[in-house]
Amino acid sequence: MTDYIEVKPLKTFDNGSGLKTADSAPFPVERGEANALKALGLVSFEDDAKKVEAPAEPEPVEPISSVRSTKKKDKTDADNETA
Repeated sequence: MTDYIEVKPLKTFDNGSGLKTADSAPFPVERGEANALKALGLVSFEDDAKKVEAPAEPEPVEPISSVRSTKKKDKTDADNETA
């Protein structure tokens, strides 16, 4: 038994059954194909869009403070010696 999911096109693409655009109506596809199309950023799951409610105010995002240094670290003489 095949499981079908309704997807909403986000970008223009041709899935073999016709050209789909962002203005196209949601259409049913098999779950595997839906996952592949979503991974490529071509569709969103119609059920996901109904379940998700936009927050009244977005949560603040803290900046990432861990920056890698490109400066080489000085090694001690003991580190440079090989046994």
